[in-house]
Amino acid sequence: MSNHQTAQPDVTAFPGAVVQCLHPGGSPAEVLLEVRIELPTPAGVLVPQYEPEDPRRQRVQPVELHPGGGLKAVSLQEPAVVETPVGPMTAERVTFHPGGELRRVFPLDGKISAYWSVENETALAGPQRMETPIGVVSARIISVHFFPSGALRSVTLWPGERVTIATPQGLASVSVGFSFHESGALRSFEPDAPFEAKTPVGTVLAFDTDPEGGMAADLNSLQFDEAGNVTALTTATDKVVVTCKAVADAVPDGNGAGGKGPNGIGAGGAGGDAWPVCCPDCARWAAATGKPVRQPGRLALGPGFRESLCGTTPTDLVPLRMGFTADAVSLDGHVFSRVGHGFSVLRGLMPVARTTYSC
Repeated sequence: MSNHQTAQPDVTAFPGAVVQCLHPGGSPAEVLLEVRIELPTPAGVLVPQYEPEDPRRQRVQPVELHPGGGLKAVSLQEPAVVETPVGPMTAERVTFHPGGELRRVFPLDGKISAYWSVENETALAGPQRMETPIGVVSARIISVHFFPSGALRSVTLWPGERVTIATPQGLASVSVGFSFHESGALRSFEPDAPFEAKTPVGTVLAFDTDPEGGMAADLNSLQFDEAGNVTALTTATDKVVVTCKAVADAVPDGNGAGGKGPNGIGAGGAGGDAWPVCCPDCARWAAATGKPVRQPGRLALGPGFRESLCGTTPTDLVPLRMGFTADAVSLDGHVFSRVGHGFSVLRGLMPVARTTYSC
């Protein structure tokens, strides 16, 4: 498609259109259609849902509008082939940006209930072929997401679906989904298994036991800048040892009071004499966590555990989230300057398994 925008019809003017609710400014927000109509859209001519079709859809979905009156979302009466920037796709629901450009395409739009199970819906999920910036991908998907420019923003995979894609650090098996910068460079993906990612602190096994992709894989646990450098990742297996140069210089023999804390070398715990914190970054870490720096100039930060609310085990693993800039490294939100600290990685200290839930 060369133009992903088209004139928007006034849905409220069609016969059988019933305005159901309004935006705070008074313009229509949802319009229920009682008869068959054809809507011209950037994705082609669409027929919005106007009557329930089967147990998958227990009620008619209204057409949603932006405050300016343009189409926001349309659930289709029946599956249709729509035109997208990555090629024709089968869809049951499409959404649009406020400017009228195509935003998301959903191949399926069933409602899970006592009458229609996840297994029933999965049986209908067929592969979709997409021409992406990293090549042609064919997979079962929940949705694709586009920038207003028409550039592909993300692909969210169907639960259990796996694809192999080219990344800045080699081929990778991906679950949940992957996303792009507007330039077409890969922005992020969700590793299906621990992936050896080269980072400013060394090679780290990137893997999230409980990824948050959900309905939109716009930003996943292994992230890159447009040049292909790792900017953030999640690890469920590795720890990072932070060496504070100010303390190391003051205590050259590196021997401190106390031993390992509960999350690794030199961090956490109570009792014993704590070494003074000489670095502002370490002082902020100690103030935020309430833990003393027990071994001079060294912290080891890694995954932890929390009580499971509805998991299949008493506790759930909480992965370590890392971020990288030219000047600093962040570990679970605690920032350490790269000038004032050294970093090393302790590999594969935790077992790897996806978190599962019983509720």
